[in-house]
Amino acid sequence: MPTTRFLTHSLPPTELDGPHAAWCLAAYVREGARQWPERLYLRDGTLELTYAETWRRVASIAAWLNQHGVGRGDRVVMVTENRIETVLMFFAVAQVGAISVVLHPQLKPEGLRRILDQTEPRLGMLETATAALKDEFGQTPLVWADGKGFAELIAEPEPKRVPFPGLDIDPAFLVFTSGSTGTPRGVILTHDNVHFVSAAIQARLQYRAEDRVAIFLPLSFDYGLYQLFYAAIAGASVFIGRPEMAGPELPRILAAQEISVLPGVPTLFGGLIKMQRYRPVPLPKMRVITNTGDHLPQSYIASLRELFPQARLHPMYGLTECKRVSILQPEELEAKPESVGRPLDGTEVFAIDANGNRLPPGETGELCVRGRHLALGYWRAPEETAKRYRFIGEGHSRVLVSGDFGSVDAEGFLHFHGRSDFLIKHKGHRLSPAEVEEEACRILGIVAAGCVKDEAKDLLCLFVSVSEASLDEPKIIQALSLKLEPAKVPNRVFLLPELPKTGNQKVDRKALRAML
Repeated sequence: MPTTRFLTHSLPPTELDGPHAAWCLAAYVREGARQWPERLYLRDGTLELTYAETWRRVASIAAWLNQHGVGRGDRVVMVTENRIETVLMFFAVAQVGAISVVLHPQLKPEGLRRILDQTEPRLGMLETATAALKDEFGQTPLVWADGKGFAELIAEPEPKRVPFPGLDIDPAFLVFTSGSTGTPRGVILTHDNVHFVSAAIQARLQYRAEDRVAIFLPLSFDYGLYQLFYAAIAGASVFIGRPEMAGPELPRILAAQEISVLPGVPTLFGGLIKMQRYRPVPLPKMRVITNTGDHLPQSYIASLRELFPQARLHPMYGLTECKRVSILQPEELEAKPESVGRPLDGTEVFAIDANGNRLPPGETGELCVRGRHLALGYWRAPEETAKRYRFIGEGHSRVLVSGDFGSVDAEGFLHFHGRSDFLIKHKGHRLSPAEVEEEACRILGIVAAGCVKDEAKDLLCLFVSVSEASLDEPKIIQALSLKLEPAKVPNRVFLLPELPKTGNQKVDRKALRAML
């Protein structure tokens, strides 16, 4: 199917929101249109939009939302595959001061119902692929991303400009997580949260105008969504891919789209490494590779350096509740291979003990984060918000108590040991699954690994997918026993064709425990 490209020379007025108006997320697109009107911003393999055309369409949708009574504080829930229409709606919702809720397209009706009960949306957006969820919205008006109605939203050649009606400290969007109670909780991110942290991240990653950034992660995952902001800061273009593209065809897609920036998670990189090892194809000259969401094994780092010798590789650490915490620079990899980097500028990280006392450098405890990027809390969940966001210290400073364990060394480098809900107690020792998974991935032929405990039988269990047929349970246990302490050696190893993944493409340890 031929690519359709839109160009326009009409520049948006920079004074749209007035000289004293608050900053909002839509300014990323508006300023991109002002600075680089004909530079490509969004593409998906069939459609290409310049910054100017993207802004025209965003402004047109914003005018439609305003006309239909969607405004400051209203929620707009989107359940679609990754698509350009979702991006346009997201920025338009921000422009009118409403709150976006982007959800994974594989969300089950029961899960969607619980989120809709919490958010009480003014508007919903679906597509043909998610049409089965229509009834869950009840009387809520719907827009269809792949329907004629959406085409009418963006058809206005000179849309009426809608000024941003809110403050930069207003909520801009909600990112839903499972919550400590298992109930979906919406993390409330403000326009200012994004403004601050995106600039701090871009200062480390240094995306460039000539970059082509790939999004194969769902837009419901903040790691995928934020790529839109970093790219707009630099004037780069974004390829809106889909998670299922991160399969056998991924190397060819990377080459065909000339991708230079690849944000990913370990399962994506593990699959890419496996494919290139056994069916190599030409790859683009990757310039930046980033990882977060789960621990990136050292063996993966070594393989990625071989595949992309020119690329700058950045292991990172973050939480939805504050987006990004730390980034390791490529020149620091050799000296600090086990670290996830130094905190972002304007960010402080420290560890506390069980009594809430601040620990000295090098000692392990629960990690706490301070900074302007701390979310407002959880949507309509004051008790859960109070548990995670506390006031600590003489200045009553607001701190995110992360629920993650780690340490900060004397040089300021952060060492992540594991999430509190993933830590395993086995044979009197407390261990992180990442320790076992890291060593397993060093074994030639193991593509991915997930470590969990069978509590009923008191067994440490390792699930692996392999590319080497000769590998079996005894060989893997024997290899691990030579490298790990006895308490960390799995009692059982299960071989699977592929490990289960969460919607965000991480190893699904809950699903592994369910298999037991």
